[in-house]
Amino acid sequence: MKFSIKYKFVTGFLFILCISFNFITFTVNKIVASNNEKIITDEFLTAQRDISMYLNQYFIINDKNIDLNETPNKIGLALSSKINDRIILYSKDGEFIFDSDYNNGILYLNNGISIEDDYSDLNSAIHGEAAYKISKTGEIYKVIFSKPLYVNGDNIGILRYTKDYTDLFLNGEGMIFNIKILVVAVFIMLFIFTYFLLRQITIPLIKLNKATKEIALGNFEGEVLIKSKDEIGELADSFNIMKNKIGDQIERIKRDRDDLIKSESHRKAFYDNVTHEIKTPLTIIDGYTQMILDEEELDGKLIFKAASKIKKESNKLKSMIIDILNISKLESQCSNELREKVEMKRLIETICSEMKVRADKYGISINKNLEEKIYLYANLNDLNSMIVNIIDNSIKYSNVKSTITINLFKDKENCYLLVEDEGKGIREDALQNIFAPFYRGENSLEDRKQGNGLGLAIVKSIVSKYDGKIQIESEINVGTKILIRIPLFTNWQQLN
Repeated sequence: MKFSIKYKFVTGFLFILCISFNFITFTVNKIVASNNEKIITDEFLTAQRDISMYLNQYFIINDKNIDLNETPNKIGLALSSKINDRIILYSKDGEFIFDSDYNNGILYLNNGISIEDDYSDLNSAIHGEAAYKISKTGEIYKVIFSKPLYVNGDNIGILRYTKDYTDLFLNGEGMIFNIKILVVAVFIMLFIFTYFLLRQITIPLIKLNKATKEIALGNFEGEVLIKSKDEIGELADSFNIMKNKIGDQIERIKRDRDDLIKSESHRKAFYDNVTHEIKTPLTIIDGYTQMILDEEELDGKLIFKAASKIKKESNKLKSMIIDILNISKLESQCSNELREKVEMKRLIETICSEMKVRADKYGISINKNLEEKIYLYANLNDLNSMIVNIIDNSIKYSNVKSTITINLFKDKENCYLLVEDEGKGIREDALQNIFAPFYRGENSLEDRKQGNGLGLAIVKSIVSKYDGKIQIESEINVGTKILIRIPLFTNWQQLN
């Protein structure tokens, strides 16, 4: 059976309360009883001493024989007046001699009710020992004293008298009762305080336990809200931080898993595409080569055509293999490559000059709005390949006698390259595959078979390599915008 902390605390507290209450009650009762006994004993001894002195003086002054039986009335009344209470005289053998109340030694209360008397104190006095006993009748406490009377060392009889100690015992009982009430009140306050303190501990623990079970089920949403500014609050804060980190790690693992699955899928598709794309020019080359080998006599025109086709397909195959190697190199994130401080405006102007001839072929003009003093710390060949592929793609899919606009600008953290063309545009469903290897768009000014579909895939790999982002917006019959964002490198002192 499982017991909660609260149950264990309440059970333990009640057990301790019972034990402590009984112990305190026992101790206080013992102290009060001891105090009462001391008071009664002290008063009894004082009275015993006074009575002995009085008797000695009485017999000396009155020159009487030392015998209670001769003048019991006079001695008894004198002793009663001396102690201011009723006295009873007995012989040393315990025979009744005199009662100052004239009631034959029978003990009673002020209201006439008799007191149960076993004469135990009288029996002790008969044997020469002073003694007393406490008698309780209702709420009345009477103490009965008995002592041998000695004069000049001789036992002449026994004196017995009673004294009311009701106030003493009731005061003691009242004090015990008040102490019990105080102890119970203190324990109740302690219980209430500790109970609420325990709630401040157990409620957060219950929340943490519930949150832990949710985490075990894979639910990392929500925070454990505990506002206490103590160790429990710090524990909750640490738990939330741990939970969030675990959640982030699991999400990262899931993303990595999905990326791995996607990467494997892309790798297979890439492999299939590479196989297909390489197989096509090889088949053409093989066909023309076989034709040359099979035919014994070929005219010059046919040989020239075959050689030209073989040359064309070989160049295409070579270009494709170079692009594939470039993509592989980019994805490997080679750390020992040469990087340098590249001024983007100068690089773009150089590339535009080199591509002007091709743009002029289709009557396409290139406008440039380039901000100065924009630097990237990168591999020059990477940036050159990225810009060439973007501009080449824009020329390829622009309308004849249109304009391509290149904008270069920056903010505090990033460099932006925006290339806009006035082509036929790209369908929305095609935008999803635009960066896939070997994907070729439609409406090209050139034969679709001339391109290998790796240009934008290379651009995407280069941008990702430098922690950048690339976005494409396109509208049919209006044109396409490509925006590239790459973080600036500002800590040039580290390079010097």
